[in-house]
Amino acid sequence: MKKILLLFTILFMSVITTACINNLAIQELNNKAADYMDKGDTETAICRLKSSLDLDNDIYQTHYNLAVAYNEIGKYNEAIEELNNVLRLKPDFYDAYYTLAIAKEAIAYQIIEKEPDENGNIPELTLEEISEFNNKAADAVETYNTYLVKDIKAAETDQINNKITELNEKIKEYTQLYDSKSQEVNNAVSESIKQEEQ
Repeated sequence: MKKILLLFTILFMSVITTACINNLAIQELNNKAADYMDKGDTETAICRLKSSLDLDNDIYQTHYNLAVAYNEIGKYNEAIEELNNVLRLKPDFYDAYYTLAIAKEAIAYQIIEKEPDENGNIPELTLEEISEFNNKAADAVETYNTYLVKDIKAAETDQINNKITELNEKIKEYTQLYDSKSQEVNNAVSESIKQEEQ
């Protein structure tokens, strides 16, 4: 019995020691990541945060910091994945909803902000792109609203309400554009059918 108790004590102590070493390593990696973010070296910060998650994947703050870093460099899908991890680990971490809404809004705008071609002309949006923008923008609005409901004391409430208004106006504008383009396509198809019948 003493042997079992001694063995249990040794194993327990090694687990505690390993946990402490991991916690110190995680803290060190997170501190270095913060330093790199402050210096504008987001890529290196991301590497440190990923290493931290390799040691312990259940620390919501590390996932959140990684999401913020991804947002910083425009990797919004990766940010959303990390923010979903945050909300899985800590559903009441309200800032994650705000950061999630920012990423979703950025993805929506990427769809409609086209680069000019070699002649300087901006390509027209397709019906699919317009529809995708409306869906992503509506998702961002819903996430902003979720944040405001969950954090009723949010300091940036006015700013978020302005974003929601702006997104809703864009959705309305692009819905009208969708309807107009859709009507043009229908008219062209009808005209084509008439010509084939003649």
